Amino acid sequence: MYLSSIAATAASSGLPAISQGSLYAGMGLIVVMTLAYLSYTVGSARLAQRITLERSARRKSAKTKSNQAAGESGSVATLARAEVIRHEQPDGEEPIALNRGLLVLGRGASILGWLAVLALIVGLAARTVIEQHAPWSDLYEFSLSFTTALLLCYLVFEVRFHERVRAWGLYVCALAIITLSIAVYMGVTYNMLAPTQELIPALQDQAILTVHVAVAIFAYSLFCVAFGAGLVMLIQGGEGQRYRWLPSAEAADALGYKAVIAGFPLLALTLVLGAYWANYAWGHYWSWDPKETSALVTWLIYAVYLHARGIRGWRGNRIAWLLTIGFIATLFTYYGVSFFVPSLHSYAVPQ
Repeated sequence: MYLSSIAATAASSGLPAISQGSLYAGMGLIVVMTLAYLSYTVGSARLAQRITLERSARRKSAKTKSNQAAGESGSVATLARAEVIRHEQPDGEEPIALNRGLLVLGRGASILGWLAVLALIVGLAARTVIEQHAPWSDLYEFSLSFTTALLLCYLVFEVRFHERVRAWGLYVCALAIITLSIAVYMGVTYNMLAPTQELIPALQDQAILTVHVAVAIFAYSLFCVAFGAGLVMLIQGGEGQRYRWLPSAEAADALGYKAVIAGFPLLALTLVLGAYWANYAWGHYWSWDPKETSALVTWLIYAVYLHARGIRGWRGNRIAWLLTIGFIATLFTYYGVSFFVPSLHSYAVPQ
């Protein structure tokens, strides 16, 4: 009754408009954020290429003018002091070269990301009050919540590791654009944009639903961030730092491992809570439903990753491909089952 009175008051006070407006603002900010990260990435690559070309030219000059080697070395230091800002890394790896313009652009992109997360959280919170349940009763709300969690997880990593993680910010933005596009498509096609209080019986244990789905969303988001590390490792060829505007394969490997370590127990908790929820909703803890099976397979893939990396000592491309397989399994669990496989969990898409 108390929540009903809040929802009624909210509806009459224009909270639906606040919810919709905040969600649309968040979507717009993500588009602008993506353009900022695109500019940052292109600028970083061009600066790295320029530094590489200048180094090559200096080496050639040093071979023919050995008596000027000291002077050429001095010009390198002058260039670095005048244009390039390098943040030292704790493991001694050569830092990513940036200039002041790129630093400002990167930090501006991060600020846009935090504003987008804030706008999406406000919109989803308002929708929660209106609907009187957590905002993931359908694939439109799932996608919005997943996008919010994805950006939040990425930005937290970026705060901790700065340019190392920001180097794959464009990938995270591209994935966020894709998930937002799915949300908009589902919302328009199935008329899900406006908040509704309708909830099917299987979703009416709100406490377990809220915890179960929230934990799953953050687990999948962390795995998607980890794939960014795998992507960098593949681009770098599995080892070293072939492209100076990206972190080395070894640094990306360490960051991907941290993301998986954070997401792995969350997915395990998701499976346990899912079994409890299945018994409540359908009378049995496990039925090998496609969604359950796919989530279990995803968890096992990351278990293999942790075993291969931590115990077997795998590194390089082999570990990057495991992150890629885990990412594909994550997306299939999240979207593939809902779209393509008949399942007890297909409530997310209207039939």
